[in-house]
Amino acid sequence: MRNKWLGSLALVCVTFMQFSCGGCNGGGSEDDIKFIPGDDVNTSEVNYNSDAMNEVIASFSSPVEMAALLKDSGVPFSTRYLVNPDQVKDYTSSFKKALGLGILSADLGYLNVYSKTSQILDYLVSIRGLTEDLKLGQFFDFQALKRLATSEDNIDSLQYMCVNSYQDMDEHLRNNQRSNLSALLVTGVWVESLYLITQVAKEQPSDQFKETIGEQKGILNNLLPILKIFKNTDKNFEELVQYLEELKEVLDVAKITVHVDENTQAREDGIIVQNEYSVVELSKEELQEIITTTEKIRNKIVK
Repeated sequence: MRNKWLGSLALVCVTFMQFSCGGCNGGGSEDDIKFIPGDDVNTSEVNYNSDAMNEVIASFSSPVEMAALLKDSGVPFSTRYLVNPDQVKDYTSSFKKALGLGILSADLGYLNVYSKTSQILDYLVSIRGLTEDLKLGQFFDFQALKRLATSEDNIDSLQYMCVNSYQDMDEHLRNNQRSNLSALLVTGVWVESLYLITQVAKEQPSDQFKETIGEQKGILNNLLPILKIFKNTDKNFEELVQYLEELKEVLDVAKITVHVDENTQAREDGIIVQNEYSVVELSKEELQEIITTTEKIRNKIVK
């Protein structure tokens, strides 16, 4: 699962401010996240444990898997859920650009699953600009990626290329005291993926969507401690953590019970594996609160 997710994240490299979508307000509000103008976050003296981040990445589905769940459930494609790729031109700090890079990569995963080739190219242009501004362009061969991204037959090659690109980029950022940018990238992907499925669940409720949304509780509990490492040195992180803690409060109401399937499965190496599955308990009202809070926070981040 980790490689699947990394491949989608680095769809940062590939296929997959005002925010334009149906039902969103046109202007900002007093409680929008007020990222400090000119407060760039190119470097940070603190660093997170890479194993902790790997645990976060391994614990949740990739944007491609999330989008595939929507498509397989018969949900039609809609641009209403996506960020306008031109929006990122208004992002002036590395903080906003790294978050935007993660958000656009999740949207690209959605576009890729629905085979929206022409729109994929628009997102690639914006992503290329973000990676160059963040001095990460050296990790992505955009001409090769564009060829792969516009051909469904090359998806395996695309995933492989992107996994390697992201792993090299993450190592580079951590070695150069820029691990904060990597953490923001991951946060952007997660927030946007959650936003996509909650928006669909609002219009087309299903038990499967509810299960997936409730399972995000554990992921956010693992992600927040990583972001808190940086909040004492950057006020932008302080405010981001504040809003994600608000989201944590509503996700924490989800009750998750792990069950062991009586049926066992023997692996090729002879080890017997017990199958486990989880059951999420969320009332209709609790789910609606998660949907509303996710939408509010995601839109604050992208504006």
